[in-house]
Amino acid sequence: MIAFGFTFPAGRYHATPWGRHANEADVAWPPEPVRILRALIATWWRKADHEQFPKIRLDDLIDALAVETPVFHLPVAVHSHVRAFMPAPTDRKLIYDGFLRFDRDAEMIVAWPGVILTREQETLARHLLERIGYLGRAESWVEGRLAADWDGENNTCPRSMNTSPPSGRVPVDIIVPLTPAAWANLRKTLVSSTDSLTEHKRVVVSSTLPERLADAIAVDTSDWQEAGWSSPPPFCKIVYDRPAVSPLPPQRSRKPFVRTGQPDGPEVARFVLAGRPCPRIEQTLKIAEVMRWALMSGTGVPPVELSGRDDGGPMRADPAHAHAFYLPEDADGDGLIDHLILYCRGGFSDEARRRLDRLTRLWTEHGHADADGGRGRMEWRVALEGIASPKAFSSSPLLGAARTWRSVTPYLKPRFDKRRPDRFDALVDNYRAQIRMEWKRRFIEVPLPVIEPMTDSANPCRFAAPIGAGDTPRSTLAFVRTRSGRGGHQPDTAGGFFRLTFEQDVEGPIALGWGAHFGLGLFRRDD
Repeated sequence: MIAFGFTFPAGRYHATPWGRHANEADVAWPPEPVRILRALIATWWRKADHEQFPKIRLDDLIDALAVETPVFHLPVAVHSHVRAFMPAPTDRKLIYDGFLRFDRDAEMIVAWPGVILTREQETLARHLLERIGYLGRAESWVEGRLAADWDGENNTCPRSMNTSPPSGRVPVDIIVPLTPAAWANLRKTLVSSTDSLTEHKRVVVSSTLPERLADAIAVDTSDWQEAGWSSPPPFCKIVYDRPAVSPLPPQRSRKPFVRTGQPDGPEVARFVLAGRPCPRIEQTLKIAEVMRWALMSGTGVPPVELSGRDDGGPMRADPAHAHAFYLPEDADGDGLIDHLILYCRGGFSDEARRRLDRLTRLWTEHGHADADGGRGRMEWRVALEGIASPKAFSSSPLLGAARTWRSVTPYLKPRFDKRRPDRFDALVDNYRAQIRMEWKRRFIEVPLPVIEPMTDSANPCRFAAPIGAGDTPRSTLAFVRTRSGRGGHQPDTAGGFFRLTFEQDVEGPIALGWGAHFGLGLFRRDD
Protein backbone atom coordinates (compact mmCIF):
# COMPACT_ATOMS: atom_id res chain seq x y z
CA MET A 1 0.00 0.00 0.00
CA ILE A 2 1.04 3.59 -0.65
CA ALA A 3 -0.55 6.62 1.07
CA PHE A 4 -0.14 10.40 0.86
CA GLY A 5 -0.98 12.79 3.68
CA PHE A 6 -2.11 16.38 3.05
CA THR A 7 -2.62 19.15 5.61
CA PHE A 8 -3.94 22.63 4.81
CA PRO A 9 -2.13 25.34 6.84
CA ALA A 10 -4.85 27.92 6.15
CA GLY A 11 -7.58 25.50 7.23
CA ARG A 12 -9.31 25.91 3.86
CA TYR A 13 -9.67 23.90 0.68
CA HIS A 14 -10.80 25.60 -2.55
CA ALA A 15 -11.52 23.54 -5.67
CA THR A 16 -14.31 23.74 -8.26
CA PRO A 17 -15.54 20.31 -9.40
CA TRP A 18 -14.90 19.39 -13.00
CA GLY A 19 -17.69 20.60 -15.26
CA ARG A 20 -19.21 22.96 -12.64
CA HIS A 21 -19.29 26.74 -12.60
CA ALA A 22 -17.40 28.53 -9.84
CA ASN A 23 -20.51 30.54 -8.89
CA GLU A 24 -22.26 27.32 -7.89
CA ALA A 25 -20.00 27.48 -4.79
CA ASP A 26 -19.61 23.70 -4.81
CA VAL A 27 -16.33 22.12 -3.71
CA ALA A 28 -14.65 19.04 -5.19
CA TRP A 29 -14.42 16.83 -2.10
CA PRO A 30 -12.60 14.53 -1.91
CA PRO A 31 -9.99 15.99 -4.28
CA GLU A 32 -10.24 14.13 -7.58
CA PRO A 33 -7.36 11.67 -8.10
CA VAL A 34 -6.62 13.39 -11.44
CA ARG A 35 -6.24 16.69 -9.54
CA ILE A 36 -3.68 15.07 -7.24
CA LEU A 37 -1.77 13.53 -10.17
CA ARG A 38 -1.79 16.83 -12.09
CA ALA A 39 -0.43 18.57 -8.98
CA LEU A 40 2.44 16.06 -8.83
CA ILE A 41 3.17 16.56 -12.53
CA ALA A 42 3.15 20.36 -12.18
CA THR A 43 5.45 20.14 -9.17
CA TRP A 44 7.90 18.00 -11.14
CA TRP A 45 8.01 20.52 -13.99
CA ARG A 46 8.49 23.53 -11.72
CA LYS A 47 10.38 22.37 -8.64
CA ALA A 48 11.85 18.87 -9.04
CA ASP A 49 15.50 17.98 -9.55
CA HIS A 50 15.37 16.83 -13.18
CA GLU A 51 18.88 15.43 -13.13
CA GLN A 52 18.11 13.13 -10.22
CA PHE A 53 14.56 12.39 -11.38
CA PRO A 54 14.29 12.32 -15.20
CA LYS A 55 10.93 12.48 -16.99
CA ILE A 56 10.74 8.71 -17.41
CA ARG A 57 10.62 8.35 -13.61
CA LEU A 58 7.63 10.69 -13.44
CA ASP A 59 5.84 8.76 -16.20
CA ASP A 60 6.36 5.49 -14.33
CA LEU A 61 5.13 6.98 -11.04
CA ILE A 62 1.91 8.27 -12.64
CA ASP A 63 1.32 4.92 -14.34
CA ALA A 64 1.74 3.12 -11.02
CA LEU A 65 -0.74 5.41 -9.19
CA ALA A 66 -3.30 5.27 -12.02
CA VAL A 67 -3.56 1.49 -11.91
CA GLU A 68 -5.99 1.64 -8.97
CA THR A 69 -8.67 4.05 -7.77
CA PRO A 70 -7.61 5.39 -4.36
CA VAL A 71 -9.52 5.54 -1.09
CA PHE A 72 -9.59 8.51 1.30
CA HIS A 73 -9.72 9.34 4.95
CA LEU A 74 -11.34 12.77 5.02
CA PRO A 75 -11.28 15.05 8.08
CA VAL A 76 -14.45 16.68 9.41
CA ALA A 77 -15.17 19.68 7.20
CA VAL A 78 -17.64 22.57 7.07
CA HIS A 79 -18.89 23.92 3.75
CA SER A 80 -18.77 27.72 3.60
CA HIS A 81 -18.48 30.52 1.06
CA VAL A 82 -17.85 34.22 0.67
CA ARG A 83 -19.50 36.61 -1.76
CA ALA A 84 -17.66 39.50 -3.39
CA PHE A 85 -17.91 41.82 -6.35
CA MET A 86 -15.19 41.54 -8.94
CA PRO A 87 -13.88 45.02 -9.85
CA ALA A 88 -14.43 45.95 -13.46
CA PRO A 89 -14.45 49.20 -15.44
CA THR A 90 -18.13 48.99 -16.37
CA ASP A 91 -19.94 46.11 -14.71
CA ARG A 92 -19.18 44.62 -11.32
CA LYS A 93 -19.96 40.89 -11.17
CA LEU A 94 -20.96 39.08 -8.00
CA ILE A 95 -18.98 35.89 -7.44
CA TYR A 96 -19.40 33.09 -4.91
CA ASP A 97 -16.21 31.56 -3.57
CA GLY A 98 -17.03 28.18 -2.03
CA PHE A 99 -14.57 26.36 0.17
CA LEU A 100 -14.28 23.79 2.95
CA ARG A 101 -13.15 24.78 6.40
CA PHE A 102 -11.49 22.45 8.91
CA ASP A 103 -8.90 22.45 11.67
CA ARG A 104 -5.45 23.51 10.53
CA ASP A 105 -3.87 20.32 11.88
CA ALA A 106 -6.48 18.03 10.27
CA GLU A 107 -4.93 15.66 7.75
CA MET A 108 -6.45 14.15 4.63
CA ILE A 109 -5.14 10.75 3.61
CA VAL A 110 -5.32 9.36 0.08
CA ALA A 111 -4.26 5.72 -0.19
CA TRP A 112 -3.85 3.12 -2.91
CA PRO A 113 -4.25 -0.21 -1.01
CA GLY A 114 -3.02 -2.45 -3.82
CA VAL A 115 -0.20 -0.31 -5.16
CA ILE A 116 3.43 -0.98 -4.25
CA LEU A 117 5.96 1.51 -5.52
CA THR A 118 9.55 0.75 -6.32
CA ARG A 119 12.23 2.45 -4.25
CA GLU A 120 12.89 4.97 -7.05
CA GLN A 121 9.19 5.76 -7.42
CA GLU A 122 8.76 6.15 -3.67
CA THR A 123 11.75 8.50 -3.49
CA LEU A 124 10.31 10.63 -6.30
CA ALA A 125 6.88 10.72 -4.65
CA ARG A 126 8.43 11.93 -1.38
CA HIS A 127 10.50 14.49 -3.30
CA LEU A 128 7.39 15.91 -5.03
CA LEU A 129 5.17 15.89 -1.92
CA GLU A 130 7.74 17.89 0.03
CA ARG A 131 7.65 20.58 -2.67
CA ILE A 132 3.97 20.74 -3.52
CA GLY A 133 2.56 24.21 -2.83
CA TYR A 134 -1.20 23.98 -3.27
CA LEU A 135 -3.94 21.54 -4.16
CA GLY A 136 -7.03 22.77 -5.97
CA ARG A 137 -6.92 26.52 -6.45
CA ALA A 138 -3.85 28.57 -5.62
CA GLU A 139 -5.28 29.74 -2.28
CA SER A 140 -5.51 26.12 -1.08
CA TRP A 141 -2.08 25.96 0.51
CA VAL A 142 -1.08 22.40 1.22
CA GLU A 143 1.74 20.46 2.81
CA GLY A 144 2.22 16.89 1.64
CA ARG A 145 4.04 13.87 2.99
CA LEU A 146 4.50 10.22 2.18
CA ALA A 147 2.33 8.59 4.86
CA ALA A 148 4.08 5.24 4.96
CA ASP A 149 3.14 4.79 8.61
CA TRP A 150 -0.59 5.35 8.15
CA ASP A 151 -2.73 2.37 9.23
CA GLY A 152 -6.12 4.00 9.80
CA GLU A 153 -9.48 3.30 8.21
CA ASN A 154 -10.82 5.04 5.13
CA ASN A 155 -14.21 6.76 5.17
CA THR A 156 -14.48 7.49 1.43
CA CYS A 157 -14.20 4.88 -1.29
CA PRO A 158 -15.67 3.97 -4.70
CA ARG A 159 -19.21 2.65 -4.58
CA SER A 160 -19.54 -1.09 -4.93
CA MET A 161 -22.39 -2.60 -6.94
CA ASN A 162 -22.56 -5.59 -4.61
CA THR A 163 -22.94 -3.80 -1.30
CA SER A 164 -25.14 -0.96 -0.07
CA PRO A 165 -23.42 2.31 0.88
CA PRO A 166 -22.64 2.83 4.58
CA SER A 167 -25.06 4.92 6.59
CA GLY A 168 -24.21 8.59 6.82
CA ARG A 169 -22.46 8.57 3.43
CA VAL A 170 -23.52 10.57 0.37
CA PRO A 171 -22.72 9.77 -3.28
CA VAL A 172 -20.50 12.15 -5.23
CA ASP A 173 -19.15 12.00 -8.78
CA ILE A 174 -15.34 11.88 -8.89
CA ILE A 175 -13.07 12.20 -11.92
CA VAL A 176 -10.36 9.50 -12.01
CA PRO A 177 -7.72 8.72 -14.66
CA LEU A 178 -7.89 5.71 -16.90
CA THR A 179 -5.43 2.95 -16.22
CA PRO A 180 -2.33 2.95 -18.47
CA ALA A 181 -3.62 -0.11 -20.35
CA ALA A 182 -7.09 1.41 -20.83
CA TRP A 183 -5.54 4.64 -22.07
CA ALA A 184 -3.33 2.81 -24.56
CA ASN A 185 -6.36 1.00 -26.05
CA LEU A 186 -8.54 4.11 -26.12
CA ARG A 187 -5.78 6.22 -27.63
CA LYS A 188 -5.28 3.75 -30.45
CA THR A 189 -8.98 3.98 -31.31
CA LEU A 190 -9.06 7.76 -31.10
CA VAL A 191 -5.94 8.25 -33.20
CA SER A 192 -7.29 5.99 -35.95
CA SER A 193 -10.53 8.02 -35.99
CA THR A 194 -8.63 11.21 -36.84
CA ASP A 195 -7.89 10.05 -40.40
CA SER A 196 -11.13 11.57 -41.64
CA LEU A 197 -10.32 14.99 -40.19
CA THR A 198 -8.69 17.88 -42.00
CA GLU A 199 -4.96 18.28 -41.61
CA HIS A 200 -5.24 21.18 -39.19
CA LYS A 201 -7.93 19.52 -37.11
CA ARG A 202 -5.97 16.24 -37.04
CA VAL A 203 -2.90 18.05 -35.67
CA VAL A 204 -4.94 19.80 -33.00
CA VAL A 205 -6.68 16.60 -31.88
CA SER A 206 -3.52 14.50 -31.97
CA SER A 207 -1.75 16.98 -29.69
CA THR A 208 -4.26 16.09 -26.98
CA LEU A 209 -3.58 12.35 -27.34
CA PRO A 210 0.04 11.83 -26.17
CA GLU A 211 1.30 8.33 -25.73
CA ARG A 212 2.20 8.37 -22.04
CA LEU A 213 -0.63 8.73 -19.52
CA ALA A 214 1.24 11.39 -17.55
CA ASP A 215 1.41 13.62 -20.64
CA ALA A 216 -2.27 13.01 -21.42
CA ILE A 217 -3.31 13.97 -17.90
CA ALA A 218 -1.21 17.14 -18.07
CA VAL A 219 -2.85 18.51 -21.24
CA ASP A 220 -4.18 22.01 -20.66
CA THR A 221 -7.95 22.38 -20.44
CA SER A 222 -7.99 24.99 -23.19
CA ASP A 223 -6.29 22.52 -25.55
CA TRP A 224 -9.01 19.92 -24.90
CA GLN A 225 -11.67 22.53 -25.58
CA GLU A 226 -9.99 23.65 -28.80
CA ALA A 227 -9.85 20.05 -29.96
CA GLY A 228 -13.59 19.73 -29.38
CA TRP A 229 -13.59 17.18 -26.60
CA SER A 230 -16.73 17.35 -24.43
CA SER A 231 -14.71 15.67 -21.68
CA PRO A 232 -10.98 14.90 -21.41
CA PRO A 233 -10.25 11.53 -23.07
CA PRO A 234 -7.95 10.14 -20.29
CA PHE A 235 -10.57 10.81 -17.58
CA CYS A 236 -13.61 8.87 -16.50
CA LYS A 237 -16.26 9.50 -13.87
CA ILE A 238 -17.13 7.11 -11.04
CA VAL A 239 -19.22 7.39 -7.88
CA TYR A 240 -17.63 7.64 -4.44
CA ASP A 241 -19.42 7.48 -1.10
CA ARG A 242 -18.13 10.10 1.35
CA PRO A 243 -19.29 11.59 4.67
CA ALA A 244 -21.84 14.36 4.38
CA VAL A 245 -20.50 17.91 4.63
CA SER A 246 -22.63 20.31 6.63
CA PRO A 247 -22.78 24.13 6.56
CA LEU A 248 -22.66 23.98 10.37
CA PRO A 249 -19.84 22.68 12.56
CA PRO A 250 -20.56 19.54 14.58
CA GLN A 251 -21.51 19.96 18.21
CA ARG A 252 -18.50 19.60 20.41
CA SER A 253 -18.74 16.97 23.08
CA ARG A 254 -19.15 18.49 26.49
CA LYS A 255 -18.02 17.21 29.82
CA PRO A 256 -20.74 15.47 31.83
CA PHE A 257 -22.63 17.71 34.19
CA VAL A 258 -21.35 15.98 37.34
CA ARG A 259 -19.02 16.69 40.21
CA THR A 260 -16.41 14.36 41.62
CA GLY A 261 -16.61 13.34 45.25
CA GLN A 262 -19.80 15.30 46.03
CA PRO A 263 -23.51 14.46 45.66
CA ASP A 264 -25.64 16.46 43.24
CA GLY A 265 -27.88 19.07 44.84
CA PRO A 266 -28.76 22.78 44.79
CA GLU A 267 -25.79 25.04 45.33
CA VAL A 268 -25.17 28.76 45.62
CA ALA A 269 -22.02 30.72 44.81
CA ARG A 270 -22.23 34.16 46.44
CA PHE A 271 -19.93 37.05 45.56
CA VAL A 272 -19.38 40.42 47.17
CA LEU A 273 -19.38 43.27 44.66
CA ALA A 274 -17.55 46.54 45.36
CA GLY A 275 -16.90 49.65 43.35
CA ARG A 276 -17.62 53.36 43.11
CA PRO A 277 -20.35 53.65 42.32
CA CYS A 278 -22.00 50.26 42.66
CA PRO A 279 -24.57 49.55 39.93
CA ARG A 280 -28.20 50.35 40.69
CA ILE A 281 -30.72 47.57 41.15
CA GLU A 282 -32.40 48.80 37.95
CA GLN A 283 -29.30 47.51 36.09
CA THR A 284 -29.88 43.93 37.29
CA LEU A 285 -30.27 42.42 33.81
CA LYS A 286 -27.16 44.15 32.48
CA ILE A 287 -24.95 43.13 35.42
CA ALA A 288 -26.20 39.53 35.20
CA GLU A 289 -25.25 39.40 31.52
CA VAL A 290 -21.79 40.79 32.27
CA MET A 291 -21.29 38.15 34.96
CA ARG A 292 -22.26 35.36 32.59
CA TRP A 293 -19.96 36.70 29.86
CA ALA A 294 -17.08 36.78 32.35
CA LEU A 295 -17.63 33.16 33.41
CA MET A 296 -18.09 31.96 29.83
CA SER A 297 -14.89 33.58 28.54
CA GLY A 298 -11.54 31.84 28.47
CA THR A 299 -10.27 28.67 26.90
CA GLY A 300 -12.20 25.43 26.67
CA VAL A 301 -15.89 24.68 26.36
CA PRO A 302 -17.92 26.30 29.18
CA PRO A 303 -19.68 23.86 31.51
CA VAL A 304 -23.32 23.11 30.75
CA GLU A 305 -24.55 24.56 34.03
CA LEU A 306 -22.97 27.95 33.24
CA SER A 307 -23.77 28.17 29.53
CA GLY A 308 -27.29 26.74 29.62
CA ARG A 309 -26.53 24.84 26.41
CA ASP A 310 -26.14 21.09 26.02
CA ASP A 311 -25.48 19.01 22.90
CA GLY A 312 -28.99 19.80 21.67
CA GLY A 313 -28.59 23.57 21.99
CA PRO A 314 -30.22 25.97 24.50
CA MET A 315 -31.93 24.18 27.39
CA ARG A 316 -35.21 26.04 26.96
CA ALA A 317 -37.33 22.90 27.30
CA ASP A 318 -35.89 21.94 30.71
CA PRO A 319 -38.81 22.35 33.18
CA ALA A 320 -36.48 22.11 36.18
CA HIS A 321 -34.23 24.93 34.94
CA ALA A 322 -31.17 23.00 36.10
CA HIS A 323 -28.64 25.50 34.72
CA ALA A 324 -27.44 28.56 36.56
CA PHE A 325 -29.43 31.64 37.59
CA TYR A 326 -27.36 34.85 37.63
CA LEU A 327 -28.99 36.96 40.36
CA PRO A 328 -27.64 40.40 41.36
CA GLU A 329 -28.61 41.24 44.95
CA ASP A 330 -29.22 44.38 47.00
CA ALA A 331 -28.58 42.89 50.42
CA ASP A 332 -28.78 46.10 52.50
CA GLY A 333 -31.77 47.61 50.70
CA ASP A 334 -30.10 50.84 49.59
CA GLY A 335 -31.03 50.36 45.93
CA LEU A 336 -27.48 49.38 44.84
CA ILE A 337 -26.23 45.94 43.88
CA ASP A 338 -23.70 44.76 46.46
CA HIS A 339 -23.73 40.96 46.01
CA LEU A 340 -24.00 38.49 43.15
CA ILE A 341 -25.68 35.11 43.57
CA LEU A 342 -25.17 32.21 41.21
CA TYR A 343 -27.76 29.51 41.90
CA CYS A 344 -27.67 26.08 40.26
CA ARG A 345 -30.26 23.44 41.05
CA GLY A 346 -27.93 20.57 40.11
CA GLY A 347 -24.75 21.92 41.68
CA PHE A 348 -21.50 23.02 40.07
CA SER A 349 -19.01 20.82 38.24
CA ASP A 350 -15.28 20.99 38.91
CA GLU A 351 -14.70 23.16 35.83
CA ALA A 352 -17.47 25.55 36.90
CA ARG A 353 -15.89 25.86 40.36
CA ARG A 354 -12.52 26.70 38.81
CA ARG A 355 -14.14 29.45 36.76
CA LEU A 356 -15.93 30.81 39.82
CA ASP A 357 -12.66 30.92 41.75
CA ARG A 358 -10.96 32.89 38.96
CA LEU A 359 -13.64 35.58 38.76
CA THR A 360 -12.26 38.73 40.41
CA ARG A 361 -13.75 41.65 38.50
CA LEU A 362 -16.52 42.73 36.14
CA TRP A 363 -16.62 45.68 33.79
CA THR A 364 -18.48 47.33 30.95
CA GLU A 365 -16.60 49.17 28.25
CA HIS A 366 -18.51 52.43 28.54
CA GLY A 367 -20.52 53.85 31.39
CA HIS A 368 -23.10 56.59 31.43
CA ALA A 369 -21.92 60.14 30.89
CA ASP A 370 -20.61 61.74 34.09
CA ALA A 371 -21.11 65.30 35.26
CA ASP A 372 -18.54 66.56 32.77
CA GLY A 373 -20.10 64.65 29.90
CA GLY A 374 -17.26 62.13 29.66
CA ARG A 375 -17.52 58.39 29.30
CA GLY A 376 -15.29 55.77 30.80
CA ARG A 377 -14.92 52.15 31.72
CA MET A 378 -17.13 50.98 34.59
CA GLU A 379 -15.37 48.31 36.64
CA TRP A 380 -16.23 46.48 39.87
CA ARG A 381 -14.25 44.09 42.02
CA VAL A 382 -15.88 40.83 43.07
CA ALA A 383 -14.83 38.33 45.74
CA LEU A 384 -16.21 34.84 46.22
CA GLU A 385 -17.73 34.40 49.69
CA GLY A 386 -18.21 30.70 49.24
CA ILE A 387 -19.98 27.86 47.45
CA ALA A 388 -22.48 25.96 49.57
CA SER A 389 -26.11 24.94 49.83
CA PRO A 390 -28.71 27.76 49.85
CA LYS A 391 -29.28 27.25 53.60
CA ALA A 392 -25.74 28.43 54.29
CA PHE A 393 -26.72 31.90 53.02
CA SER A 394 -30.05 32.22 54.81
CA SER A 395 -29.22 35.83 55.76
CA SER A 396 -29.58 36.82 52.12
CA PRO A 397 -33.01 38.34 51.35
CA LEU A 398 -33.10 36.30 48.13
CA LEU A 399 -32.50 33.01 49.93
CA GLY A 400 -33.77 31.48 53.15
CA ALA A 401 -37.41 30.53 53.72
CA ALA A 402 -40.55 32.65 54.06
CA ARG A 403 -44.28 32.52 53.43
CA THR A 404 -44.43 35.87 51.63
CA TRP A 405 -42.19 37.00 48.81
CA ARG A 406 -42.34 40.31 46.92
CA SER A 407 -40.90 41.49 43.61
CA VAL A 408 -37.45 43.02 43.45
CA THR A 409 -37.32 43.26 39.64
CA PRO A 410 -40.17 43.24 37.09
CA TYR A 411 -41.82 39.97 36.19
CA LEU A 412 -42.08 39.63 32.37
CA LYS A 413 -44.49 37.18 30.81
CA PRO A 414 -42.68 34.21 29.19
CA ARG A 415 -45.41 33.66 26.58
CA PHE A 416 -47.27 35.88 24.17
CA ASP A 417 -50.87 36.82 24.94
CA LYS A 418 -53.58 35.31 22.78
CA ARG A 419 -55.61 38.46 23.40
CA ARG A 420 -54.25 41.77 24.61
CA PRO A 421 -55.89 42.86 27.91
CA ASP A 422 -57.79 46.15 27.65
CA ARG A 423 -58.10 46.86 31.40
CA PHE A 424 -55.66 46.81 34.31
CA ASP A 425 -57.55 44.09 36.20
CA ALA A 426 -57.56 41.94 33.05
CA LEU A 427 -53.82 42.56 32.72
CA VAL A 428 -53.29 41.42 36.32
CA ASP A 429 -55.35 38.27 35.69
CA ASN A 430 -53.24 37.60 32.62
CA TYR A 431 -50.05 37.85 34.68
CA ARG A 432 -51.55 35.59 37.37
CA ALA A 433 -52.37 32.92 34.79
CA GLN A 434 -48.84 32.89 33.41
CA ILE A 435 -47.26 32.79 36.88
CA ARG A 436 -49.51 29.85 37.89
CA MET A 437 -48.74 28.01 34.66
CA GLU A 438 -44.99 28.44 35.15
CA TRP A 439 -45.17 27.52 38.85
CA LYS A 440 -47.02 24.25 38.14
CA ARG A 441 -44.39 23.34 35.57
CA ARG A 442 -41.34 24.12 37.69
CA PHE A 443 -42.42 23.43 41.29
CA ILE A 444 -44.80 20.50 41.21
CA GLU A 445 -44.40 19.73 44.93
CA VAL A 446 -45.20 23.30 46.13
CA PRO A 447 -48.86 24.49 46.19
CA LEU A 448 -49.76 27.56 44.15
CA PRO A 449 -49.34 30.91 45.91
CA VAL A 450 -51.85 33.70 46.25
CA ILE A 451 -50.74 36.34 43.72
CA GLU A 452 -51.44 40.01 44.38
CA PRO A 453 -50.21 42.97 42.33
CA MET A 454 -47.98 45.64 43.84
CA THR A 455 -49.23 49.04 42.72
CA ASP A 456 -48.59 52.71 43.30
CA SER A 457 -50.74 54.07 46.12
CA ALA A 458 -51.24 57.27 44.13
CA ASN A 459 -52.25 55.35 41.01
CA PRO A 460 -53.72 51.87 41.66
CA CYS A 461 -53.60 51.09 37.92
CA ARG A 462 -49.83 51.35 37.80
CA PHE A 463 -47.32 48.73 38.93
CA ALA A 464 -44.79 50.01 41.47
CA ALA A 465 -42.46 48.51 44.07
CA PRO A 466 -40.57 50.10 46.99
CA ILE A 467 -36.90 50.28 45.99
CA GLY A 468 -33.88 51.61 47.86
CA ALA A 469 -33.58 53.84 50.88
CA GLY A 470 -36.96 55.21 51.94
CA ASP A 471 -38.80 52.55 49.90
CA THR A 472 -39.36 54.96 47.03
CA PRO A 473 -41.98 53.56 44.61
CA ARG A 474 -40.28 52.60 41.37
CA SER A 475 -41.98 51.78 38.07
CA THR A 476 -41.15 48.69 36.03
CA LEU A 477 -40.09 51.03 33.22
CA ALA A 478 -37.12 52.21 35.30
CA PHE A 479 -35.49 48.76 34.92
CA VAL A 480 -33.46 47.38 32.04
CA ARG A 481 -35.85 44.84 30.53
CA THR A 482 -34.22 43.79 27.23
CA ARG A 483 -31.10 41.70 26.78
CA SER A 484 -28.33 43.24 24.70
CA GLY A 485 -27.68 41.72 21.30
CA ARG A 486 -30.82 39.56 21.33
CA GLY A 487 -32.86 39.43 18.14
CA GLY A 488 -36.53 38.63 17.70
CA HIS A 489 -39.50 39.71 19.79
CA GLN A 490 -39.91 39.05 23.48
CA PRO A 491 -43.42 38.36 24.83
CA ASP A 492 -43.44 41.23 27.34
CA THR A 493 -41.46 44.46 27.48
CA ALA A 494 -43.23 46.22 30.38
CA GLY A 495 -43.63 43.74 33.24
CA GLY A 496 -45.30 43.92 36.62
CA PHE A 497 -44.61 43.66 40.37
CA PHE A 498 -46.32 41.04 42.54
CA ARG A 499 -46.49 39.64 46.07
CA LEU A 500 -46.62 35.83 46.47
CA THR A 501 -48.15 34.35 49.63
CA PHE A 502 -47.83 30.62 50.34
CA GLU A 503 -49.54 28.32 52.85
CA GLN A 504 -46.16 27.44 54.35
CA ASP A 505 -42.56 28.60 54.22
CA VAL A 506 -40.95 28.31 50.78
CA GLU A 507 -37.20 28.45 50.21
CA GLY A 508 -35.62 30.84 47.75
CA PRO A 509 -34.36 31.86 45.36
CA ILE A 510 -37.52 32.56 43.36
CA ALA A 511 -37.05 33.94 39.83
CA LEU A 512 -39.85 33.60 37.30
CA GLY A 513 -40.78 34.66 33.78
CA TRP A 514 -38.79 35.89 30.81
CA GLY A 515 -35.18 36.69 31.73
CA ALA A 516 -35.39 34.83 35.06
CA HIS A 517 -31.87 33.44 34.58
CA PHE A 518 -30.60 37.03 34.45
CA GLY A 519 -32.35 38.45 37.50
CA LEU A 520 -35.70 39.52 36.07
CA GLY A 521 -38.83 38.29 37.84
CA LEU A 522 -36.78 38.10 41.04
CA PHE A 523 -38.47 37.96 44.47
CA ARG A 524 -37.15 38.63 47.99
CA ARG A 525 -38.45 37.64 51.40
CA ASP A 526 -41.10 40.06 52.64
CA ASP A 527 -40.23 39.75 56.31
